[in-house]
Amino acid sequence: MAITLYPPTRPRTLAELLDSSLKIFRATLPKCMPYASMAILLLQLPTLYELSRGQMPPLIPSAAQMNDPVWITLYTVGYLLFCILWMATLLRQATVAAGRAAGPADLLDAFKQTPAIVAIILLGNLLILALLSWPLSLIEPYRSALFGVMLLAAIYALVAFSLALPARMLTHKSVLQSLAYSVRLVRGNWWRTLALYAIGASIIITVLFFAEVMAALILPDATHQPAARALIAAVMLALLAMGGIFFTAILLNTFSDLELRQSGRPG
Repeated sequence: MAITLYPPTRPRTLAELLDSSLKIFRATLPKCMPYASMAILLLQLPTLYELSRGQMPPLIPSAAQMNDPVWITLYTVGYLLFCILWMATLLRQATVAAGRAAGPADLLDAFKQTPAIVAIILLGNLLILALLSWPLSLIEPYRSALFGVMLLAAIYALVAFSLALPARMLTHKSVLQSLAYSVRLVRGNWWRTLALYAIGASIIITVLFFAEVMAALILPDATHQPAARALIAAVMLALLAMGGIFFTAILLNTFSDLELRQSGRPG
């Protein structure tokens, strides 16, 4: 009999949520890895394009890249498919964690909901961009002071809207309803939600950093060895995919836990 890890039956503490997320991660990793790996690879399309031209991609897109229609197309398509596959990963994770058989339905559902996924991402990004760009029209010292305030507001909005996509994918609410539902769930639990995200992100960053250090120790001359560079890149992409699956488990757990708390079910 399959072990059911989702949905939960009661609200949980922060430690219980992290433990449950790790259990969901371990149980769903084999089934979710194909989607997550492809998502990470698609996100690298602009980088692969630059490397194919013999150029080292900068950390921040340059003006030349922003004026290159091929680069813009690859970035847009790659990011869009990344988001769709990420949501397919969320749906598959919920299916497997609930003890049900996984199939292609999660991927088809994610593709069907592409317009809603794009709308939620655009609305969220536009709001954050508006908050951060408004102070730039002011003069100093008001610009710096107000930018700091707007940065805090943008972080608050980012956390408040962080469950809009899970709300859409798992409950099929409309775009505006998903955004409003996310804000309603996070309200009163903002610090708790931020702490859970921060702990999850810290775990992922620590693993990636440790992998980088180990790679430098085991293959110190990798810079001059194409095969070694390719191996390190493959390992890092695989770890990024695994990190994405782990963070998706945190999102899934956070969403279900806050739904239970809003319903008033005792812990």
